[in-house]
Amino acid sequence: MSTLAPAAGASDIFRGAANTINRAVTNVSQDAAVVASAAAGGDTGDLLAALLNSRQQLMYTQAGARMMETASQMLGSLLDVRA
Repeated sequence: MSTLAPAAGASDIFRGAANTINRAVTNVSQDAAVVASAAAGGDTGDLLAALLNSRQQLMYTQAGARMMETASQMLGSLLDVRA
């Protein structure tokens, strides 16, 4: 077993978590634009969907942050074992 395998796995987790957070931020920006246009007299039909989707993006962001926290703990544990 390579000594780099655990570190490579952790970097993949960090990358995946960052992608999850970035996607959520992009999507919530789109939702904010829908809400702003509805507030400015635009179509209110999409307002509820945008508000619900923004809540879902919050959960994705929290999940991404939890993934990073878990990967950090895992990497710390691996370093403790190696030391």
